[in-house]
Amino acid sequence: MQRLRHVVAVVAALAAVLPVGVVTADPASAAPSGTATCFPAPGLAGGGVVKGVSPGAGFLYLSNSDQIAEVKAARAAGVRSVRIDVDWSATETSPGVFNWASTDRAIAAVTSAGMCPLGLAGFTPTWATDPADGATDSHFRPKDPARFGQFVRTAALRYRSTVSAWEIWNEPNTVNFFKPRADAASYTQLLRAGYTAVKGVSSSLAVISAGMAPATDNGRDIAPPTFLAGMYDAGARGSFDAVGMHPYTYPYLPNDPSTQSFSAAQQMFPMHDIMVGRGDGGKRIWMTEFGAPTGTSPRAVTPQTQADTVRIVLDAARGTSWLGPAYVYSIRDSGGDTSDPEQNFGLLNRDFAPKPAYQVMASYN
Repeated sequence: MQRLRHVVAVVAALAAVLPVGVVTADPASAAPSGTATCFPAPGLAGGGVVKGVSPGAGFLYLSNSDQIAEVKAARAAGVRSVRIDVDWSATETSPGVFNWASTDRAIAAVTSAGMCPLGLAGFTPTWATDPADGATDSHFRPKDPARFGQFVRTAALRYRSTVSAWEIWNEPNTVNFFKPRADAASYTQLLRAGYTAVKGVSSSLAVISAGMAPATDNGRDIAPPTFLAGMYDAGARGSFDAVGMHPYTYPYLPNDPSTQSFSAAQQMFPMHDIMVGRGDGGKRIWMTEFGAPTGTSPRAVTPQTQADTVRIVLDAARGTSWLGPAYVYSIRDSGGDTSDPEQNFGLLNRDFAPKPAYQVMASYN
């Protein structure tokens, strides 16, 4: 009966509805200014749809002209928020030595257009990993959660006038982003450290737990509902203002009832049940990435299906009180190889020509 109730609820809800270089002194001293009006209260309550885009790490390294053009296109579509990587591994390459240039530039571009950055704090410099883990990239967990918290505090101080919400890490329920193994308890340590750091800067700043990736309990990755329950078991309650989720469903539509057993969009309903059961029913789920790739790969969808995906999720966000902001991945195709899904998630083609999904995005107020 519980599973049937989820299927009915899911289908009904989803279908109906300037650089400063290297610094070693006070990292807050040269923060870019901005006057964007950000998430109300701070984005954790209220109706309507807060539309966002999540352009990925590559956004930080675009040319000035391309970065500004993408931001203008997003703003023209009514986008209110842009998710910006604040990458510890790229910023503090040596202990205490910071290079904020790329992040400053990206945040300044977003705030100058009157939009609100969502800061994504994550990813570990090699020097901060556990040698026993044999880190080969920045997706290994930090050895010391408190040291990660120090970085989060530094970033929150630096951008306290421009970034009003912080997401702590990315997709920790998968080994791709939380090595050497997905672990809810280990992630919860990072979340608690990040929460303490952000709230120590200002209690008005929002903390979002890491957006979870589509996954099943397969011995390698952990399904989002299972991971969320594990977070609560590890003491996560009281260390986030909203839960992050990445409801990707491609090549299927988010409201396809045949995918209920594995659909990341439809898993948000049992996740909310877990939140209610743990006393967090008043908190929302932020969809900090979603979308679908066009192109020619086996997992690509047609431009119309991509547009339908955006429409279905935004309808759900508008019609479901406990769903928060929705961030489409991404603004523009990152490359011209149509056979590579990763290069074809954009609302815009590489040449900035709009896909049907861009028009759908623009149609929501």
